[in-house]
Amino acid sequence: MESTPKMTKNLLKLSIEEKERFFDSFDMVQTDCDGVLWMLGEPFTGVEFTIRALRNNGKRVIYVSNNSVRTMADYRGKLDKLTDYTIDEEDIIHPAKIVIHYLRQRNFDGLCYVIGSSNFKACLREAGFQILDGPNEPVNESIREVAAVVNDGQPVQAVIVDFDYNMNNIKLLRAQMYLRHDALFIAGAMDKVLPVGPRTRYIGPGCYVEILQNVADRKPIVLGKPGLPMSKMLKQMYSVEDSRRVLFVGDQPEMDVKFGHTSNYQTLLVGTGNYKEDDLQKLADKPDELPDYYIDSFAELEQIVRDVVAYKARNVTKCGL
Repeated sequence: MESTPKMTKNLLKLSIEEKERFFDSFDMVQTDCDGVLWMLGEPFTGVEFTIRALRNNGKRVIYVSNNSVRTMADYRGKLDKLTDYTIDEEDIIHPAKIVIHYLRQRNFDGLCYVIGSSNFKACLREAGFQILDGPNEPVNESIREVAAVVNDGQPVQAVIVDFDYNMNNIKLLRAQMYLRHDALFIAGAMDKVLPVGPRTRYIGPGCYVEILQNVADRKPIVLGKPGLPMSKMLKQMYSVEDSRRVLFVGDQPEMDVKFGHTSNYQTLLVGTGNYKEDDLQKLADKPDELPDYYIDSFAELEQIVRDVVAYKARNVTKCGL
């Protein structure tokens, strides 16, 4: 007997009773930032009211990003403008923080070769880890000179790959050589494309990770979305006992929705990224990327909260009568 295909529910099209069941089904919201709360740093209109409505009605909000390029000060500056409370840095998560958490759990004290942004590497250095990186400058097109750079004999014990604006082939070759000697293989962000506008998508670090995975014949420990190790750490960090009581909000099925399903969370896709409701039919054969719920924007979630609160108030009044 064939199972019934999973269907995504549009929150705005639900009955008020269904909206109430949805709202009462979670205690925590974990949300992506880029593409959900803002695009290129500019906040989407109205998202601050949704955050406020969720918190005022008992929902904890955690900010989970794959973007380690932004500094913590940048995150806090943007989020402080969207909230009516002081953001706790513990409630802001990105791959650099998870990598640090993971390495500390392992009591790791070896040398790391890091492909990543300046901020990503700064986070690791500030946490006390030894970092080797580069080169960013060109290398002469000579096999001997290239070999001298990539086979440098450094005792690297972990290769860590995240987004690097200055990515180049020499960095990949160095990483490949270190991975031959049983170094840990750690990946941060796994996005293969990075949406930076309605019609612009950049190559993401997931492409580099895939190249290394293929040539080294090794799977990385994924400490960004949609990795299971990241999921386990977040559950531990926030004492998540019932994963179905968490709603994960994102704009990218391949990263956000998949991470939500990996975590056994409920999932909500917003249409402010590159995916709209009509695009969901393309995911019919990818159930791990098909969201439980859809809404055009995170800002529209405020109206769902308002509707439910008003409905509950009316019912209380009727019961009182």
